[in-house]
Amino acid sequence: MNIRRPRFPSRLLWRIYLVGIAQLLLVFFALTTLHRYTREDSFRETFERATTYNVSEWASLRDRPEDLQRALNRVRQRLGTKVTLRTVDGSVFAANTSPPLPPLSAERLQRLEIERVMKRGTGPPPAMYVAIPETGPMEAYAMVELPPPPQPPPSPVVPIALALGCTAITSLVFARSLALPLQRLAKVARAFGAGMLDVRTGLRRRDEMGQVAEAFDEMAERITHLLRSQKELLANVSHELRTPLARIRVALDLASEGDAALARESLSDIAEDLSELERLVSDVLTAARLDLATEQTPGATPPLRREHVEAQTLVDKAAARFRSARPEHRLEVHVDGTLPVLEADPVLLRRAIDNLLDNAGKYSEPHSTVRLHARPLEHGLQVEVRDEGIGIDANDLPHLFTPFFRSDRSRARKTGGVGLGLALARRIVVAHGGTLILESQPSLGTTARITLPAAP
Repeated sequence: MNIRRPRFPSRLLWRIYLVGIAQLLLVFFALTTLHRYTREDSFRETFERATTYNVSEWASLRDRPEDLQRALNRVRQRLGTKVTLRTVDGSVFAANTSPPLPPLSAERLQRLEIERVMKRGTGPPPAMYVAIPETGPMEAYAMVELPPPPQPPPSPVVPIALALGCTAITSLVFARSLALPLQRLAKVARAFGAGMLDVRTGLRRRDEMGQVAEAFDEMAERITHLLRSQKELLANVSHELRTPLARIRVALDLASEGDAALARESLSDIAEDLSELERLVSDVLTAARLDLATEQTPGATPPLRREHVEAQTLVDKAAARFRSARPEHRLEVHVDGTLPVLEADPVLLRRAIDNLLDNAGKYSEPHSTVRLHARPLEHGLQVEVRDEGIGIDANDLPHLFTPFFRSDRSRARKTGGVGLGLALARRIVVAHGGTLILESQPSLGTTARITLPAAP
């Protein structure tokens, strides 16, 4: 049963979320600061309205001096407000501060009588002057001095500008963290498309941008390796074709000179050279056919001519061919029990086993032993080919199934081949639903293990 993994926001999304949250917090800070100043202005207006109301209440207590004094004392104790009530002629009839606040000048009294309420906004502490009564001829007036603020509030422009500046900086940093890698990717992609196959992004990040860069570098490595393999293929095929073609030309020249005996002796060599050419061309075409069938239609069944095949027959024919082709090697064949029947393409499957045996003979010394071991499995067949050759370096093992790859190029030039044997063998085995595994140690030899399913 497949269990779907819970999907969490990725690293790049988290970065976007955090940047958005940071900007929202900055905006919230600016709005909160602005609201605080707005509240202070609103509180000042409310206090002024309350003062006007209190003056009207105090005026009603003018005939009760004791009650009036208690009211003024309460205002002083609770709000810290200094109040002095004076008549028009300047005499004090109530105050909660000593000495009383200074009286207004005649000019300001006239203005107060007209405006009824005056404010003194220049210089701390602020003060209000309210005429008594509210309407009609002015008989007295109240002088109310508000308590000075603990400290002057800073300008709201500063926090707003700071918030906007931080938002701009974070946005710039975030934009650079995305723009610079994208520019790097675009530049490397253009350079790679222009033929500079050695360029790489070199970006190492833990978010999606790093994954894209890593995927691009891996793709570039594969394409570079493929192009180099194609060039090596052309060189290797040219090399492999040159020798048999040269021998065929020599034989034809001898025949054209009229030397019938030498021409007849060359017929076997020509036949062997033609077989070698046919095998080379067949390997290249078969590998291409298997690759095209799987690449153009993913999941498609490779073109195989399946039939019921006795595994014992495949092993016997492969052993007989190896003994005939390489008589300088000893071949030990071990078969455990009765081998199953396979549903396979006998020609291709034989070619896969022959390629493994040929590699074992090519890369081991003459008169050494090559072992072919076949045994039945619970639901299939296992075939092992083991040699006593020089082995394969551990660094080359991951690349052995890559087409046209040869682990020792100097050795490969002596033994021939274009690096298609193992790649073709694995493609054939995989097309039959099996696996091919290589195990090797330098100077100890190599073991190739094929596992195939039995016929249903």
